[in-house]
Amino acid sequence: MGSSTKKKNEKKKGDFQKTKLKVGKTRPTNTNATDTSFAAKSIVLKQQNLGESGRDATTLFNHNLSLLSSKNETQRRDALQYLTAACISFGVANLPQSPGAIIAKAQSLILDGNSDVRTQLLKLLKVLPTTDLGSLDQILLYARAGMAHLSNDIKLFALDIVDWLLVSSPETLMACPGGWIKMLRTFQNLLVWQGEAVNGVVTHGKWSATRSTSNKLGSSKLLVHQLNTLTMFLTAGLTPPPIDPLAEVKRAALVFPLLETQCHLLPAKSEPFGYLNLFGAVRDVESEVYADADERANIFNELGMLDIFKAGAREAKKEAGEVGRAASGLEKALRLAEVG
Repeated sequence: MGSSTKKKNEKKKGDFQKTKLKVGKTRPTNTNATDTSFAAKSIVLKQQNLGESGRDATTLFNHNLSLLSSKNETQRRDALQYLTAACISFGVANLPQSPGAIIAKAQSLILDGNSDVRTQLLKLLKVLPTTDLGSLDQILLYARAGMAHLSNDIKLFALDIVDWLLVSSPETLMACPGGWIKMLRTFQNLLVWQGEAVNGVVTHGKWSATRSTSNKLGSSKLLVHQLNTLTMFLTAGLTPPPIDPLAEVKRAALVFPLLETQCHLLPAKSEPFGYLNLFGAVRDVESEVYADADERANIFNELGMLDIFKAGAREAKKEAGEVGRAASGLEKALRLAEVG
């Protein structure tokens, strides 16, 4: 009997049997416990320093330019701060990289989720020389994506980028493929100004910009910014360049004793007869480049966008306060598109 009782007691014992502990006594370690007391060896790298000595200014500038694609938002912000200060100290003529190359590397940060990074990006763009920005196709693409972003903060920042482009280089902006109609379509979709214009009368209209925008922001800040940026965009695109009253006299003095020499010279722009589209494919109206204000005004009227924008501005003008004032400014800009 004694042997049988002893075997039964041993059989009941196991890892899951609660052990009765005395006060002050630690619990015994399980037989299947894992030992975690070891320490793993690691390689510790020195933190990157923006002001590291031993590098020349050009190398350090290029290094910080490469950090703009870093996954660490602090590194991106600090790199932008260094580049901003470096662009000021180098001067316009001595930049290690062209403004176009800097913009190409930094333009993706328009959609950055960190507000400090976006703020510092705008500061960098504002110190770049405006005479050599290069092609603005890609930054305009990021700006349009930011204008349609889900985040209201990124929407507002993208409008700031468009404002900077309109102030710094409006001619280059308008010369981009899609720089005119695609931007207008983007504004039309954002403001929810949808309708059909027939003989100057807009039918089947939908004007919900004031309601949809205000509900999202809790205020009209976004709507006011959109209307003001649209006003600047239309003014820049529809205003012809100033005419020099002495241009003909200067030209005649330059080619004297010849007469009307400019009529016999080679065209100054590429594809001077491209507007005839004699051998080209079917035109993509939205992606086409419209060189001067008259062409932009004509296509703006042909697509019926003038009447739609007028109807939308009238609806927005019914709102009081800043929205109404912004809509009044937009109506003045739309008068520039009236032809005939």
